[in-house]
Amino acid sequence: MDRLRVFINYKTTDSPWGGSNSFLCALKEYLADLKGIHLISDKHTDFDIILINTAYTAPGRYISLRQMRRYHEYGYSSLFEYILKLFKKRPVKIVLRLDGLRRFYAEMPEDRGDKIQLSLLKFADAVIFQSNESLKQFNKVIGGIPELHYVIHNGVNQRIFNTEGKRFWNKKDELKIFTTSWSTNPRKGFEDIVRLSRFDGVTINFVGNWPKEISHEKVHLKPPVPQNLLSDEYRKNDVFFFPSRNEACPNVINEALSCGLPVIYHPSGGTPEIVSGYGAEFDDDLLKALNEVTNNYDSFVEKIKKNHHLFSINYAGERYVEVFKKLV
Repeated sequence: MDRLRVFINYKTTDSPWGGSNSFLCALKEYLADLKGIHLISDKHTDFDIILINTAYTAPGRYISLRQMRRYHEYGYSSLFEYILKLFKKRPVKIVLRLDGLRRFYAEMPEDRGDKIQLSLLKFADAVIFQSNESLKQFNKVIGGIPELHYVIHNGVNQRIFNTEGKRFWNKKDELKIFTTSWSTNPRKGFEDIVRLSRFDGVTINFVGNWPKEISHEKVHLKPPVPQNLLSDEYRKNDVFFFPSRNEACPNVINEALSCGLPVIYHPSGGTPEIVSGYGAEFDDDLLKALNEVTNNYDSFVEKIKKNHHLFSINYAGERYVEVFKKLV
């Protein structure tokens, strides 16, 4: 085999649409540039590996478990294709990329996406968890994880998310704090964003979807924007604020770090795995965390610059390829 043929069973969009879409856009671009990988775009073409992303095949579109069962049994998405191939099974390996469970991070115990992710486990040849927190959540629910499993944090396209042209905080100007969210779920921490905006000497800039039932007060709001414009918003600011609870592996953290921003974050879920050492955690005392970031701003920035490659899709993508190669 000259090149490993990989099909990602997720149709990405260039429009703003959450962390999974952003990550898979970056991963597709990374794989397409590799000489040893042939990225397949048509599910009817022969391939060696199919990467399944959580419970979705596109933004907002759930995976068909019947289709996944057929890939597992025959190597094709439909029984008709299998018959056309004269009942010759195609040796396709299934890699499952799992997010967190919404019953933990969004308090939705009957979530359809959770049920699909849990059902997909029985079809997978290998499982990639986005964080140790994600692994722990699934272990709590099913009590046993497939033997071939890996923990690989997300990464971002650093051609887009980078520090080029960025002016770092000079400790004299007002501190500009940036935050963003696609979801309007209350557990994203909107009340904390408002609380932070009340402190003197800070400006809070938000891009994304803000819930109508919560007053934004002093927070400056902008609607969702494409990635190239979102990266500009990161670079215009000095610090990133991430108050969301129990996230498995928030992609926006890698975006912020790749753009050189120290982070104030809630110490729950998989967030501390990524951002610990690059900012300050808070629980109730926001002022204490704000002071810690401002007092240690330069040292946080230097550490971010030193480890800049760890937040990239190149770093994460290499590990995905290692998993693919082990299976074939």
